[in-house]
Amino acid sequence: MTATAVLGSVLFTDLVGFTEYNDCCGDEAALDVLERQRRLVDAVLTGDAGARVVKEIGDGLMIWFAGSVDAVRLARNLRDTIESAKAAGDFPLAVRMGLHHGEALVRGDDLVGSTVNIAARVCDLAGPGELLASEAVVSALEGGENCQETRVVGPARVKGVSEPIWLHRVA
Repeated sequence: MTATAVLGSVLFTDLVGFTEYNDCCGDEAALDVLERQRRLVDAVLTGDAGARVVKEIGDGLMIWFAGSVDAVRLARNLRDTIESAKAAGDFPLAVRMGLHHGEALVRGDDLVGSTVNIAARVCDLAGPGELLASEAVVSALEGGENCQETRVVGPARVKGVSEPIWLHRVA
């Protein structure tokens, strides 16, 4: 089977404390949170042809961006939108995010490969309200304005990946 490779950035999101929220508040309230999250995401991504939600994974999302500059800009906007809604009392949970840049293989509407796997693992390392990006993302920015918005966190070992991944925190 021949797969098509595409170059871009993959963002994973995760709602911090969603399982506890679901347990405390019930399935209907949890479903409402997922629907509100999707509306916030759609509002941020609207009009950007190079970005799309690939899939929902429980309370998280996998989002594809054609370029790293737009990925950082839109991921930051999404994080800030969700965190602002949380601060205003309009959204109950914080979000954590992980972003990685590289090639992924297209499989129907889905994407697979090490770029996807690493993005998911980077998300796992982020704290509430935090957007972490791999060195591959920062390198792809080529010193642009978004590059100045990152701070080195350092190398991290991630499950299933033999070499450490250098991480950056996006301001």
